Amino acid sequence: MMQPLADLTLQFPPYDYKLKKKDGKLYIFDFIAKKYRFLSPEEWVRQHCLHFLTNEMKYPTGMIQIEGGIQTNQLTRRSDIQVFGRDGSIFMLIECKAPFVKLSEMTWHQISQYQKEVLAKYLVLTNGLDTQIVEIDTNNQTTKSLTHFPIYL
Repeated sequence: MMQPLADLTLQFPPYDYKLKKKDGKLYIFDFIAKKYRFLSPEEWVRQHCLHFLTNEMKYPTGMIQIEGGIQTNQLTRRSDIQVFGRDGSIFMLIECKAPFVKLSEMTWHQISQYQKEVLAKYLVLTNGLDTQIVEIDTNNQTTKSLTHFPIYL
């Protein structure tokens, strides 16, 4: 399983990841949660995105939460990555998909359900090959597509 993922060039820069094998399965080290996670295609994208955010964009690791719980319609859902602002509110929600999952209206539906509850300033959907970023102005109820990740303020 690892070889096809390692051969896949993502939009995010490569990094020196740590892998371990247990019971015939590969796990990748999550430096935010400080634990190994099963290496799925989605996790491969998430770990590359996290390294990009912290190493390239200089987002503080202490303001990032993995699989944070969000209440929607009396259910607790887990978003892939939540980035908190300095005021404690959710600055950005990021949903990671496997590289073979096409970003579409259907994939946006999931993150938009989370947005109804948390009112993040930015929503990001990525499969590692394509990244879509939207800035949300909740006061004016408008959105704007961005071509790059915003600077962390």
